[in-house]
Amino acid sequence: MKLRNGFYGFLCIGVALYALSHLFRTDFYSFKLNGISDSSIWRIAFHMHFIGGALALGLGWTQFLKNFRSKYLQIHRRIGYLYVISIVLISFPGAFYMALYANGGFNNVVGFGMMALCWFTFTVLAFNRIKSGNINSHERWMIRSFAVTLGAVTLRIFMPLMIIAGVPEGEAYQTISWFCWVPNLFVAEWIIQRKYLASTS
Repeated sequence: MKLRNGFYGFLCIGVALYALSHLFRTDFYSFKLNGISDSSIWRIAFHMHFIGGALALGLGWTQFLKNFRSKYLQIHRRIGYLYVISIVLISFPGAFYMALYANGGFNNVVGFGMMALCWFTFTVLAFNRIKSGNINSHERWMIRSFAVTLGAVTLRIFMPLMIIAGVPEGEAYQTISWFCWVPNLFVAEWIIQRKYLASTS
């Protein structure tokens, strides 16, 4: 269990630090193909998305450590507030704006746009449920929210694997706009079914 949690945390923190490193690379904007990176609004959105997303990823994984949660409940709650703020107020607005100008055309605009909207919606629902005292529903929506957060990790795992497998970069990027987060939600639903619904049957 400790080994699994350690590897899990390593991936989340590693990708979070990788995302933050882009803020110090002036050449990173060159990945945009449509010239939108010259826009100051797009650059602000870019920084919002990467800073908020890195914070959500770097902190969010601790919320699922059962022993930590039961032992340090107040810290768990404070981290939870930071997680919600980092997504709803910081990363989501930037992510959604960036999705509108995603490389790859309409497919990727819709794919990354839906990812951002689901991320926002699941996080808000998780927050609303805990504020109303519904802990089980809060946990279920948090699992879904963090499954989308983990899209940052799965994107950086599967994109290189597809390139190594010989998939052309353009086709790989068309696929990854959906594949980095939709399978995560299937896994999330499997976890929810196993953890909650099976226990009530």
